[in-house]
Amino acid sequence: MKLINYFIIQIIPFLPKIFIRLVASPYIAGITDDQMLVNVKKLNDKGYNVAIDILGEHVTTDRDATQITERYANLYDRIASQGLDANLSIKLSHIGQDLGYELVRKNLMILVNAAKKHNNFLRLDMENSPYTSETINLYKKAFEIYPNVGIVLQAYMHRSIDDIDMLANKMFNVRICKGIYIENEDIAYRGYEKIRSNYIALVQRALTKGSYVGIASHDEYLIDTLYAWIKDNKISPSQYEFQVLHGVPMEKKLQQLIKEGNKVRVYVPYGDNWYDYSVRRLKENPKMAGYIIKNIFSRIFNR
Repeated sequence: MKLINYFIIQIIPFLPKIFIRLVASPYIAGITDDQMLVNVKKLNDKGYNVAIDILGEHVTTDRDATQITERYANLYDRIASQGLDANLSIKLSHIGQDLGYELVRKNLMILVNAAKKHNNFLRLDMENSPYTSETINLYKKAFEIYPNVGIVLQAYMHRSIDDIDMLANKMFNVRICKGIYIENEDIAYRGYEKIRSNYIALVQRALTKGSYVGIASHDEYLIDTLYAWIKDNKISPSQYEFQVLHGVPMEKKLQQLIKEGNKVRVYVPYGDNWYDYSVRRLKENPKMAGYIIKNIFSRIFNR
């Protein structure tokens, strides 16, 4: 089976887009705003909170950065008008970070004020290491205007524990994830167990300091280990939430967490740039592609 999964990873870039979309469709909440919002309502009806992400990053023109910023700001209006339980999660490179500090700061403040208008929340996603320090700096600028903003820290980065120590307090809201970018081993852990260990340490350190933590992982070992620690240490459910990607097949566990009084937030990506995201998701989880391919051929030959 591992050989089949490896083969799938190699051929993904050569597969037709229509096939990639079929295989990856569980991960994508739609192409248009309307399609995405319908899916958000369905998730809310099942008891999930939602974080919305317009797919894309590294825009190359001021106009593109402005258009994406306006689209995000409009989403706050639509979330409020439809009474949805959802907030926004943005990549700073998507709103102009590569085009200069003043542009990205201006666009970020537009979104901070849009969130503030509706008493909603805004999270700044963390990208690869060249952006880390500036992202933290911009988070601090946003926080000065509106405290209901948060950031992401990555468990494979050596610096993250120091960033937690610098930032964490009772007003700090952080999503902790493993990290997906390829980084130099001088600044990032490579070993699976080292990343797991640091992940646990980061969550525990942030919670101990009174911060609000989004535990963003599909690793059931991490979820179970941290949930046991949370219960043993009597951490209030108002101080954390579990977060998963849209389409990840963990429904039974997630519903059980909700039944036990925990908040579970689904990270909902959508938009025109679905292809690059889908290829990355399938490379990360070739088992999903293999499973769906098997079912496709099963249907063809059993007709």
